[in-house]
Order: sequence, then structure tokens, then C-alpha cells
Amino acid sequence: MACRWTSTSCTRVTGTGNGVTVGQVSIETTQTAGGYPLTDAAHGGTIVYDSYDSPQLNPRQNARAFSKTTNSWGNGTSSSRESAAVDASYGLAKTWDYYKNSFNRSGIRNDGRGAPAYVHVDTGLLNAFYDDNCFCMYFGDGSSQNSNTPVTAVDVAGHEMSHGVTAATANLNYSGESGGLNEATSDIFGTMVEFSADNTDDPGDYYIGKKLHMSGGYLRRIDNPAADGRSLSCWNSGAGSVDVHLSSGIGNHLFYLAAEGTGAKTIGGRSHTGTTCNNDTFAGIGKDKAAAVWYRALSTYMTSTTNYAGARTATLQAAADLYGTNSQERYLVSKAWAAVSVGTALPDPGTGTPTPSPSTPTPSPTTPPSGNALANGSFEQGTGGWTQSDSIITNSSLQAARDGSWYAWMMGYGADAVESLSQSNIAVPSTGAPKLTFWLKVSTQESGSAAYDTLKVNVNGTTLATYSNANASSGYVLKTVDLSAYKGQTVRLEFAGTEDTYLSTIFLLDAIAIG
Repeated sequence: MACRWTSTSCTRVTGTGNGVTVGQVSIETTQTAGGYPLTDAAHGGTIVYDSYDSPQLNPRQNARAFSKTTNSWGNGTSSSRESAAVDASYGLAKTWDYYKNSFNRSGIRNDGRGAPAYVHVDTGLLNAFYDDNCFCMYFGDGSSQNSNTPVTAVDVAGHEMSHGVTAATANLNYSGESGGLNEATSDIFGTMVEFSADNTDDPGDYYIGKKLHMSGGYLRRIDNPAADGRSLSCWNSGAGSVDVHLSSGIGNHLFYLAAEGTGAKTIGGRSHTGTTCNNDTFAGIGKDKAAAVWYRALSTYMTSTTNYAGARTATLQAAADLYGTNSQERYLVSKAWAAVSVGTALPDPGTGTPTPSPSTPTPSPTTPPSGNALANGSFEQGTGGWTQSDSIITNSSLQAARDGSWYAWMMGYGADAVESLSQSNIAVPSTGAPKLTFWLKVSTQESGSAAYDTLKVNVNGTTLATYSNANASSGYVLKTVDLSAYKGQTVRLEFAGTEDTYLSTIFLLDAIAIG
């Protein structure tokens, strides 16, 4: 992706970094006339700032964005302020990549925007935290308790940013059992980010924060939460009354057992135990499948007040959606819940071969409004009903919808690019004079009447209308396309965008209807 996120002249480039916890890595930066800001254009324009020890209550007080004249960052130790910035940039990029590659989620809020990150917050701060109010990520430099190691490990970045995913989906309350599920969700996906990053300096395992030099060797263990002498590995009636970082152990333990099953294992060079609360033994379904189940449960079925019993119901429904009601996957998830003292196991449906990991589940089309054969033509239900080649459907505040909050943003890269937004199985009315209507806004850096960048309207592969940079407008303009030739037919509608090498053109679509 080129610099669609800003009007500033910039070029996406790759730099080299040497972080405190991630080692030597490549990081995405930006080249401008003044040098190299630590701005990641490949991941929503994420900017990394030096907080310059601003207090935790106002961590942006003294902040300045990292920028330099060369594109080599850090020396691998805390003696360079850039080293922690390398960790942060790398960790946030790997978190973005995990959600994009696993669930087609474009950024934490699924709006294509990166979250600003601040390192060197306060002094002696052994903490990292995410603030949904400003969509910001903050990292402390550690304290004497962990040899002053910056709290910038990959699984920590994944953990904190996943709080934003939770806020944008189920929005689990941060108290009681819901709070424990909130923290467990962040531990689960922080762990999955670490596995996905596949960094030889920090191999994947189920130990949270093992790179932070804590006295016990970790912050929390997902495989055996109670190993720290405080966290809960098994549910009990008082689970909602303990600190959410401790009750999270129930969800963590469930996830580990669902993913890896029971028994001792060595993962990422570390010993893991698969003990249960009911002395049961069983196999796991694999971490990718377990994560797919948890994500679908979080994003589709959980609500702000979901407790552990509700999470069991949500994950069993998610497993049924992904793998089938009578699948081994659903059965083994129920076994894992019973193994942490939540509910009982379902009847064994048989020992058939587990199905392959699914692609990202496609949301069920939203019921179209009266008089519109399209599903979710206004985009107010997000991506429901549509297939997109990239993160086109958005509620980003960088542009404005014509109606409501959601719209489709196509092109605007200022580089060679193609994009597609489509919907299939549309029943064109069999009476009257059916037509396609939509509102289109075109903004461009091009000049003149030559069509350099185009947006085509295709029906069943045939182009019925073409718009270009020459159709630039100050606001949304109503467009109409005759569909009489398709009366009574079932069709596929596609908006196909193409952009050339130079200068950008943005096509915004909203309120699309067929009737």
C-alpha cells in the first residue's frame, strides 16, 4: 500500500532494526524529503514516538516522533532509545499481520488505521497498556524487578493491541468474569501473534512475557496458569471476584487444552503441561483452529457481559459454524471446557478426521431493506454480504460517508493497483425497469480529461459503466445504471478499480441499491 493514509509526499521503504527483545529485524518505515520517520505505511500509518519519560498519566506530554537521516535503527540494547522503538514497530506490525492473515481484519478496529505507539513512558514503569480513547499504545522501560528491560516483547504488543480488538467487537466489561475473558483474549491472541511472527530470537510458546526477564521467567503461563501460585486454572464460583489478570487463567487454560490437548510437551524450547481439573485426557485441535473458534465467538456471539458459561456457549456455536455441529473440533472444545470445570463434554460424535482449517468465515448477508435486492447496500453492517479484495469497506474518519458511518473506499494509492468490491446472487426484479443506483465521490490528484484511474461497474463480467479521475466531484453524486437487460436474472455485481503508477484517485461509494 502506498501512502493513502496521508496527503504528505512519502515513499514506503524497509529499514533495518536491532531491538532489545526482537533482535535484528526488518521494519517498515517511510522516506520523506527530510529523512526517515518511523512511520509504517504498510500497516495503517503506525507512528512510533519517544515519550521522553512523560508521566504515565500524560504519556504524550513530551513526545516526539522518531525520525532520522538513515534507515538503520537501534543497537539491540537500552543504551539506544531507538532499540525499544524497533521492538514496538515490529510488534505492532506483526499484530496487524496476524489479524489480517488469519481473519482478514485490517487493523485493530478493522478500519485500516494504525495505532500510534509511545515508548519510554515514565521512569521505572514495568507495564505496557493500550488506551482505546486515543487508540494509542504505550510501553514502559521496565524497572529493577526485570533488569530494566523495556516492556516491548512481541506477545506483549499483541496482548495490548488485542484489547482494542475486544473493544471493537464484544466489548467485554473489564470486571468480573467478563474482565477475565477480556484479559484471556489478549493473552490468547498475544500468544498467537508470537507464533505467527516466527522470530528465532523469540520462538512461539505459551509463556507470556518470557523475554522481559521477570524473576519467575514469565508474566503468565497459558498452559498452567496456577503455576504462579495466584492465577486460576479451574473455574469456581468466586472467579468473578478475583483480579481479572488472575481469573483470565481459566480462559487461558481452556485455550491451551483446546489447542494442544493434555500431556507434557516441549514447545518453543520450553516445557508445557496439559493437566486438567477433571483428570481427563484428550487431543487438541491445533492452535490455529482454536484461535479461529475464539475469534468467531468473540466477534459474533460474545457481548459485554459474557461470563465463562456464556463463553462456552459462544465457542461451541463458533466451532459448529466453522467445522460442523457433529465435528471432532466442536466435541474437543467441549472437552476442554469441562477440563477447566465449565460445563460438561458433549457426546463423542465419532472419530472422523478433523476438517482442514477454514478460510476466514464470510459473514452472512444482511437482509436487504425493502425495495433493494442488494444486501447491506449502505455498508452500515460492515462487510456483511460483500466480497472485497482488500479492506475497502470502512468507517474511517479520514473520509466521510454520504449516509451513516460506513462506506466503501476504493483506490487512492498513487501507484499501480487494482481493487474489487462485489456481491453475488443478486435477484434483479422481474418487473418494471430495474436499475442500479449508488452515490459516488471522486477525489483526484490528476488533471485534465484523460482517464488515468478508473472505476468500472461490471454485471456478470460485462462492463456497464466506467468512471475515472475525470469525474472528480466536490461531494457525492448519484449514479444510475440501467439493468433492464438483466430483468428477472440472478447476477454478480462488481466495482473494479484500477490505478496507474502516478498520482492518486479516490473513489468513494455509498448507498448502493438495485430495484
